[in-house]
Amino acid sequence: MEKFAERLLKAREQREINEYGRILSEEERDKLIDEEDEKREREARENKTAMNLSQFMSSVPPRFKESTFDNYECQTEKQFKVLDFLRLGKSAIIYGSNGTGKTHLAYASCKHQISQGKTAGYTLAFDFFNKIRQSFGDGSTEQLVNRFIAYDYLVIDEIDKTQGTPTEFNYLYHLINQRYNYMRSTILITNAKPDEFGMIMGQSVLDRVASEGKVIDLTGDNYRQKKIK
Repeated sequence: MEKFAERLLKAREQREINEYGRILSEEERDKLIDEEDEKREREARENKTAMNLSQFMSSVPPRFKESTFDNYECQTEKQFKVLDFLRLGKSAIIYGSNGTGKTHLAYASCKHQISQGKTAGYTLAFDFFNKIRQSFGDGSTEQLVNRFIAYDYLVIDEIDKTQGTPTEFNYLYHLINQRYNYMRSTILITNAKPDEFGMIMGQSVLDRVASEGKVIDLTGDNYRQKKIK
């Protein structure tokens, strides 16, 4: 820090004379150094956020590239409240019928959290189980699960539309449990109602996620059918 400060002062001494007509006091120089440090830290955060967003967007399907909270078509006051809640970045179980925009909100919420300086990930439960199966072959299972555990914010979509073995479901439970222990937000998306979801995933999973956030009933018109009409 001292070496950087010395270099900064020498580099700026002439500029200070030109701008202020004098050499700055020690207090004024300290203020300049603090401002420079803050600028460097801000730029580093902005660069990291831009890199995280670029990396996330590279995995987003074309249909959802433009998905944001702003272009989600709210039809009820309740849906506006859902958006307000998702902006907080807390855990939730979102359930509802097909075509109500659950996946749209999944990607929108990930983008929003990344814009807030957090890391975020999205996966279909089907894809997670496939990756677990593949990892058995090269022994990378623990590394794979830890990668999902590490996200500040993780969405697992279509969690009721997949068939996993007991072993694979154990890894999914371990993932959700570890995220709960480390107080990291998890969003589970399903078509199943809470009682049905509890039978699929187990009551403990439902309790862990719901206790950190809420269970959201996302109802409304089917956007897909609406576009066909």
